Amino acid sequence: MSIGKIEKVDLRDVWKHEAKDFTTWLASNLEYLQDILDINLELDEVEKKLDLSNYSIDILAADDDGEAVVIENQLERSNHTHLGQILTYSVNQEAKTIIWICKEPRQEHINVINWLNEETDKQIYFLKVEAFKIGHSKPAPYFSVICAPTVEVKNIGANKKVSREKKTQRINRRKNSDCIIVPARKKGFEEVFLGENQWYAIRMREKYTEQIKYIAGYQVAPISAITYIAEVEKIVPYKDTGKYLVKFKSKAKKVNKILAGETKVQGPCYVNYADLIESKTISEAFNRAYELKKAS
Repeated sequence: MSIGKIEKVDLRDVWKHEAKDFTTWLASNLEYLQDILDINLELDEVEKKLDLSNYSIDILAADDDGEAVVIENQLERSNHTHLGQILTYSVNQEAKTIIWICKEPRQEHINVINWLNEETDKQIYFLKVEAFKIGHSKPAPYFSVICAPTVEVKNIGANKKVSREKKTQRINRRKNSDCIIVPARKKGFEEVFLGENQWYAIRMREKYTEQIKYIAGYQVAPISAITYIAEVEKIVPYKDTGKYLVKFKSKAKKVNKILAGETKVQGPCYVNYADLIESKTISEAFNRAYELKKAS
């Protein structure tokens, strides 16, 4: 049995000119892209001119729904120019689907395409094209998918958006909070929070020491609820620990239990006092702050 050896062929030995040779060939052989991407493509126009512009799209195609698909080719490494072009073309043609083909995708462009697939409704496929032959055979193109708008990628983007929204909510809540919630075990809570009318050592940023007017004691399991709230007299540094001591104006007042809800109280939490006392759970108080800010 005679076995041949696969050899890589320089793309310029197969297609001398990017536009005249490669683009023309690809326009007549869209099945290569259809097979690897599992989407149907119908050729619309080659070198499609943008209205009122000197720029042109390498290949404009359409999918099964008749929606525009922008295909941009490079026989060299990916570059910033083509990244800008695919976005410009897709916006001007109202195309959600983009196929960017190049000889060597650069990592910085892979990062951008992955981000666009995660964060936008664009469907961007980033492909690497190579050519191979066996012995004296004709060269054959080989496309590999570097980036694709998979369900997993879109889910990652959705999860990131939720995380960013939660972070923004947390930051805004802290900026507008006048009450700090502190978790406490039974002995420390009874001896210090209720017995000494103070609480320490709390890790917080100095800028928050002026705005905190109330402190809520959250008793950990098995109680798992806020049971007492005190007005704050002053907040001062606690020894040389970098933490703070909160002194109360008077004894803490007992309140109806405010459960944690979906919130995990593992350290100091910031909340608006008015929202907290009107809520059955800490989560509800947090949501009140968010809903009020959204409404305003």
